[in-house]
Amino acid sequence: MQAVAAGVVLLGLVADFRLVVLLAAVGLLVTFARIERPFRITWMVEVGLLVLAALLFLVGRAGWAWVMASLAAGIAALAAMADVWIAPKS
Repeated sequence: MQAVAAGVVLLGLVADFRLVVLLAAVGLLVTFARIERPFRITWMVEVGLLVLAALLFLVGRAGWAWVMASLAAGIAALAAMADVWIAPKS
C-alpha cells in the first residue's frame, strides 16, 4: 500500500489532480488497522502530511500542498522499498 500511495500522489502531481491527495490519505487510513504496531507511526505521519496538503489545497496554497504531498510520498516510498520506518522495532 505504501508504494501505491507514493505512486498515486506523484502521478497526481504530474497531472495536477488535487483530489488524489485526499484519496491517498483515505486509502492509508482504511488499511491502518491491518498494520503492525511499530509501523503505525510512519503511516500516521504520512496521513498527517496528506491531510495537511488537502487543507492547503482548500485555502489556495497549491505549491505548499504539493510539497507536503511529495514529502509524504517520499516517506511512503522509502518505507516500501528500503524498509526504513520512522520508529522501527527495537
